[in-house]
Amino acid sequence: MIIDAHTHWGIVWEDRYENDPSEWLKVCDRHGVDRAVLMGHRGLGMNSDMRLCNDVIRETADRSGGRLIPIATVHPDFGEKSIRELERCLIDLGMRGLKLHPWLQGFSVSAPLMDELALMCGRYDVPVIFHDGTPCYSMPSQVGGLALRFPGTKFVLGHAGLLDLWRDALSFGKRCTNLYLTLCGPHQAGLKTIVDGVDENRILWGTDFGFGWSDPYGYRKGIVDDIAMPEAKRARIMGLNAARLFK
Repeated sequence: MIIDAHTHWGIVWEDRYENDPSEWLKVCDRHGVDRAVLMGHRGLGMNSDMRLCNDVIRETADRSGGRLIPIATVHPDFGEKSIRELERCLIDLGMRGLKLHPWLQGFSVSAPLMDELALMCGRYDVPVIFHDGTPCYSMPSQVGGLALRFPGTKFVLGHAGLLDLWRDALSFGKRCTNLYLTLCGPHQAGLKTIVDGVDENRILWGTDFGFGWSDPYGYRKGIVDDIAMPEAKRARIMGLNAARLFK
C-alpha cells in the first residue's frame, strides 16, 4: 500500500475540474499510489471562504471511490467562526485532520485560538498538519513546541523542515512522540538521516502533488527508493503509518 500523505486540491486542478478527481487520480495510478491525503488551497487566505473550500474537498474525496482522504482547513484569525467550522468538518463531514499554513496564512502558532484548535483535534483524535520549513511562522521548532505543550494531540510536519530546517525537524521528531514527519522537502541526505534517526512509526511519505500541473511522483518516490532500509520499515513509511494516523 502506498499513501501520499501530502497532496492538494485547488488552484489549477479545481479551476479546471471543479470537484472531479478522475484525471488527478490517473497520475496516482501511473505511479502505483493507492490513496492520498487531500488538502485544500482555497480556504487559506483571509479573503477566502473556508466553508466552501472544505465542502469542495469533501465532495472531491467522495467522488474518488474512497481513495482520497479529506482534510479540513480553517483560518485561526477568524476566531470562533474557525472553531465552529472545524467542528462541522470533523463531526458532520467526517474529515480526517486539520491543515494549517502559518507562513501563507500569516499567523503565529502561539495565537490564542491555536490552543483551542489543537485541543479539539486531540479530542477527536485527528492530526494537525502544518506547512513547515519557512520562517518566520512555519518553523519545525514552533510546531515542535506545540507538540510538547499538547501531548494528547498528534502533529505533522508536512515538509520535515524542507531543505534548510530539516535538522530542526529531526531534533523534535526524536523528542516528541506525538510528532510525525513527512518526507516531502529535504534533500536525500537529510531524508536518510531522518529515516535513520526518527521512530519509523512516525514517518510519512508525501509529494506536494496538486500544487500545480507538475508530476512530482517520479522524483519524490525515487529519492526514497534509493535509501536503503528494511522492507517492513519502507512499508510503514510509504503507507501503513498514514493508514493508521488517518484511520
